[in-house]
Amino acid sequence: MNCNIIKDLIPLYVDGCCSEESKNIVNEHIQSCNACKKLLEDMNAPSDIVVVSKEPITFHKLNNWKASVLQSVLLFLSFALITIGVALEAKTPISWVNGFWANTLVIPATGFMLSLANWYFVRVYKSRRQFSVCSMIATLGITLCAFVWSGFHYEELPYLFTSGLSALGYILTLHYGAIFLTVVFCVLSKTLSNLYAEMLGKE
Repeated sequence: MNCNIIKDLIPLYVDGCCSEESKNIVNEHIQSCNACKKLLEDMNAPSDIVVVSKEPITFHKLNNWKASVLQSVLLFLSFALITIGVALEAKTPISWVNGFWANTLVIPATGFMLSLANWYFVRVYKSRRQFSVCSMIATLGITLCAFVWSGFHYEELPYLFTSGLSALGYILTLHYGAIFLTVVFCVLSKTLSNLYAEMLGKE
């Protein structure tokens, strides 16, 4: 049998894809042909190539899609809270409760929503923990700055400076809901940003 034909059959022989007749032909030929026998032995030898299984691309795409949906939902919900807060504040008559809804709902929701801009830079951070802590700090920082602005806008800070500790108790009582919601949004910011980073494969 011609060696070229046997060489064509050997890959099928190794894979077990040829007929019994072809197997017999190959077996008979390698008894008398050292070159073809060597070729068969080389093809049967274990390979040094290590196959690295890659995570399916579709899995990454699905996680990226989930992360985008999470961010979009949070943006929508925080914007909805801001809208509700603005509507309630607009209906509040000018009195000692003026600014209540702005401080209780609008400012904490705005601080959380603006901190979501940090999520676009998730890949800059070295670790998921660092990213989530910075997201929480961003939420708190933006919210506190807004509270300072609100204090001057609704003249609470000037009142505090002139009246002292007696005014502090009044202001804290009026805005206990704002303080509570700020803490809630800071915790949510840390927890959800950690989840977001995990979806994107951040270690």
